[in-house]
Amino acid sequence: PVLDSFFAKTMRLSAAVEKLSPEIAISLAVLLAVMAMSATLLIGGPLLALVLYAGTAAVFMSHWLGERERIRSEVRQRTSALQDMAYRDSLTGLPNRRFFTWYLEQNLAMRMINRRSGSRINRVVLFDLNGFKAVNDTYGHEAGDELLKFIAVTLTAYLPSDALLARLGGDEFVVMVRDSRGGRKTREVEATIRRAASTTFMFEGQNIAVSASVGVSSPANSRSTAENLLREADHRMYADKCASRGIPMPDEATNAAQTLDRRGARALIQQKVSFELG
Repeated sequence: PVLDSFFAKTMRLSAAVEKLSPEIAISLAVLLAVMAMSATLLIGGPLLALVLYAGTAAVFMSHWLGERERIRSEVRQRTSALQDMAYRDSLTGLPNRRFFTWYLEQNLAMRMINRRSGSRINRVVLFDLNGFKAVNDTYGHEAGDELLKFIAVTLTAYLPSDALLARLGGDEFVVMVRDSRGGRKTREVEATIRRAASTTFMFEGQNIAVSASVGVSSPANSRSTAENLLREADHRMYADKCASRGIPMPDEATNAAQTLDRRGARALIQQKVSFELG
């Protein structure tokens, strides 16, 4: 009973020590150990002192090891959370541009290594939402955010399980499709995107309707990169946007898409489309 009481008090003391700084906790532990040894030597002799000292050391050692493991576990969790934040879009929960680019590059590299997978092609399907700016201007950015989340959830449910859906930013999304050279799966993905985008979305009792402009690119050769595929898909997406509005694709934008970076070409095309629409 005496030992049980001692160990119970020691555990309560250990819990209280957790609230102290490490330096103070260690100093207090050493002081208590010395006091316990001195007291037991006077009262019960060296054998009892040894037993109590061993028990005290075991309790504090157990607590110290447990605390180290708790700290390690917390560090792992926080590191994992930070990595997830770096590669995931905070609004939709989809992978972001950084992750998509890395993932596509890995798949392109693997295809070069494994020549026997030559019948399979990693195609990029890029799309944005026509009328998205009007949604933000008319109903507010909350409506726009809800629309983006709706698109993300809908496509996640209906796209092929081996397709990767990501949000590049704004109202731009992209899908990587593993397809045969015939492109049947890619055409089905494109049709799914158009249906999802044209589905009427309800926000606070209001019916909101948008549509999608889509561009598809395929690796031209073994030197194709993720950025090249995204740039080509972006160019074709804006060609689709022009065609849907009956506007010829501007020649200077076509040339720019081959020489400028992705944002520069895209801005030029948007400027021409806005000018043609008045």
